Amino acid sequence: MAKKLNKRNLLKKFLEIPKSASRDFYCKEMKMLNALIERYSEEFVNKLLFAKKFDSMAVIICDAFKHELDKKFRNFNYEIDYSKYETFNLNSFKCGEDLILKKKTKTIRDFLNG
Repeated sequence: MAKKLNKRNLLKKFLEIPKSASRDFYCKEMKMLNALIERYSEEFVNKLLFAKKFDSMAVIICDAFKHELDKKFRNFNYEIDYSKYETFNLNSFKCGEDLILKKKTKTIRDFLNG
């Protein structure tokens, strides 16, 4: 069973919560967080990271930010179709003999003389 999502911790991750946060503040922000989870997915929202904390979830769910979130969501759900590409097994065979190089000590004079 999947671990239950703690939405209050998500709000702390995304928002600068004021010290005088009332119940109305949390109700409003939870509604917007639920809209974000409904639009995308719980797993995506849980792993979502931003460079800074915002004042309200309204900034995150606005239309201007929607393009950035859609791009992150597509990257999150992207799966490579391996059937399009040929696979190579590099360890299956060996070509030729191993080359053994003798190490010659090089002095500064040898280096400068070329």
